[in-house]
This record gives sequence, C-alpha cells and structure tokens, in this order.
Amino acid sequence: MQEEADLIDRDDQQKFLASADFLANHGLPKLISSMQTAATEVLKAKQLRDFFNTAILHETIMQILDMFLSMGSPHHWVDCLMPEDPRLYKLAKTSSDETNPTEFTKFDQLMVETREVLSSAEFSNVVELSLKAVAKALVEEKGFQSGGGNLTNGMPLARLLPRIAQICPTLVEEPSKNQFIQIIQSVPEVGLFFTLLYSNMSAS
Repeated sequence: MQEEADLIDRDDQQKFLASADFLANHGLPKLISSMQTAATEVLKAKQLRDFFNTAILHETIMQILDMFLSMGSPHHWVDCLMPEDPRLYKLAKTSSDETNPTEFTKFDQLMVETREVLSSAEFSNVVELSLKAVAKALVEEKGFQSGGGNLTNGMPLARLLPRIAQICPTLVEEPSKNQFIQIIQSVPEVGLFFTLLYSNMSAS
C-alpha cells in the first residue's frame, strides 16, 4: 500500500511539473492574443489624430479590459491561467470505459479547487478592482507626462502610441521590481480575499 501511495504521489508530482510551464508556453500567448483582439476592436473607432488626455486614455483602457473580460464564455480568461478542468477528461474517459474507471488524484482535486476559486464571483471582483487600480496607475506613469507634451494637456493618439509601447514592458517586470504588482497588493480587497481564502484552507 505504501509503494502504491508513493507511486501516486510521484505521478502527481510529474503532472505538476508538466503543468508548471503552462502559463509561459500556452496561457500568456493566448492571453496576449485575446487582449490584442480586444484592443483592436476598441481602437478601430479611433483616429491617429484623435486627442487623448488622462481621462480619455483611462476610459479607453477600461473599455479594452471590459471587452477582453466579456469575450467568449464566462471566465474564459481562467483558461489562460491554468490547464483545462481535469474533470471533463476524467468523466469522459470513465463513462467510455466503465470497467476501468479513471482515478481522480489529489493533484486533480487541487486543480479543480483552484479553478473553482478563480471562477468565483469573489475572485472576479478582486480581478476587476485590481485592473482598475493598475489602469489608474498606468495613465499616471511619468513616461506619459514628459517630453513633447503630456497627458494632462492632451496629445494626439499618434504621439501617444510610442509612449505606450515604451511603458508596456514595465507591466511584466519581475515581481520584486514590478510597481503594478505592488499596487495590486496594496488594494485592501485583495488582501482580504486571500486572508479569507487561506483561513478557509486552514480550517478544512
């Protein structure tokens, strides 16, 4: 029995290692593609000569985020963060081979519970608040406020786009240096959500 348990644990470990690079190899490319589609849809109504100030840029960013979140099925963006729900595959295989049902492992259970958290209304609310905080910080970036005009006074979209291209890499800097992650961490609702989540995990 101990050898069997060790074998199951090793199998779960292999599954975890196989899924560890999911975000980099599959999730992020899908996320970027979907975000590009949302941005294209919103910006196609804009002209390069259109004048943008801080308020208009913030409104445009929020429109792009709303478009992204509303694309496809509800919580479709969760598929960018983690592999498909293992229950779908397991249940399909079990129903097609009832003489040899597929075992639902501890790793599968962990993935199911993680997906349930990410798909919850509470987490969606945290995501929305975090995106709003990042959007607000982004339009206040000093890169928008220097050299050849600034957003406070306004500038044409044609002049604004190169500045956006320069600032965007800061969104994906490593966590220890990423000011936007620090901003998200400072949102009270984010801290409360994870405090309650970990409390529930400890109690279960």
